[in-house]
Formats: sequence, C-alpha cells, structure tokens
Amino acid sequence: MGDPSFTAQLQNWLDLLRAGDTQARDRLIEHTCERLRRLTRKMLGGFPRVHRWEETDDVFTEAVSKLHRSLESVCPASPRQFYGLAATQIRRVLIDMARHYQGPQGLASNQETGSLGGAAKEGGDGGSGDRREEPGSLLEWTEFHGLVESLPEEEREVFNLLWYEGLPQAEAARVLGLSPRTLTRRWQDARLRIFRARRGEHLPD
Repeated sequence: MGDPSFTAQLQNWLDLLRAGDTQARDRLIEHTCERLRRLTRKMLGGFPRVHRWEETDDVFTEAVSKLHRSLESVCPASPRQFYGLAATQIRRVLIDMARHYQGPQGLASNQETGSLGGAAKEGGDGGSGDRREEPGSLLEWTEFHGLVESLPEEEREVFNLLWYEGLPQAEAARVLGLSPRTLTRRWQDARLRIFRARRGEHLPD
C-alpha cells in the first residue's frame, strides 16, 4: 500500500470515478475496507469473543455503506483527498464499534480490559512495537479516536496517512507534498498532543 505505484493506481481509479466508472468506486471501497479490517483486529484483539463476532459482515457492510454514500456525494480529485475521506470514515466506524461494545450491556463486558497484546494470538495485525502502549479498553479506544478527530487539520492529515492508512513516511510526504522533515515534525507534534491529552499514556504503535 505504501508503494508509489499504488498511489498512481489510486489516482487512476479517481480519474475513472470522475468519468462515471462505478467499478472504480468498488476498487476504492475495497481498499478502505481492507485497512478497516486490520484496524478492527488491532482494536478488538484483546476481546476474543467480540473479535470473533466482529468478523461478521455487519460492520464492514456498514463501513461500505458509509463510504459508498460519501463517494456518491463527493468525488475526490487526488489521493490526498481520498485518503482524508477514507480515514475519516474508518475512524468513525471504529468509534461506533467501540461505543457499541463498551459498557455493562456491551458484548465486551466482563472481559479482560488490559493490554491489547492478545491481538497477535487472535490473528491481529502482528505488527511490531510494544503492544502495552496501546489503549487498554474500548473506552480508551473511543477516547483515542476522538482525540485524533480533534487534532489540528495539518496534524490530523499526517496522522490519517501514517496510522489509519498505514503509509510509510516517505510515501505520505509525497502524497501531501511535504518535505520528510516537515512530515516528521507534524507526526511528532500530533503524537505529543495525544500523549498529553491521554495523561501520559503512549499512543498505539
């Protein structure tokens, strides 16, 4: 996904979409849902029963529906605009999921709310980094996504590409038209802002 050739393909799909090609919209939605699945496993990996139930088509049907409606009303002209739209939809679906499963009546009640390190055991992302730095409950995940939503636009845009879309920094810099140094500074500023807002708790890796 971080390959520059993918960004070129993304631009091609956007051009086709503006020309009325509905199959291009399907390709764009498939890309977004793939990333949503990965982040869902990251967020729900510490709640095994919820994680299994969340693998049903219900959540992804809702995500597809939201993105489909967005692409019907807005036609992004560039990968930069599309990534912003897609990341917003991903984040809001994750917030809705976390809110749905938290609380005494939620499906995650009475389950362990410690580290999300169980993600790897339950088929999670398997990414590197200290899993102990991730939010430890669905309530904390809700807070985390909300804090990202409240970031200043320049920082949120960088956070969208690096965390929600999973782009390497070099590719994110190309998409945004920034120097690597500027992108790194905005990424660090965003992480620090969220770190402070979470009262010294680390960001998800």
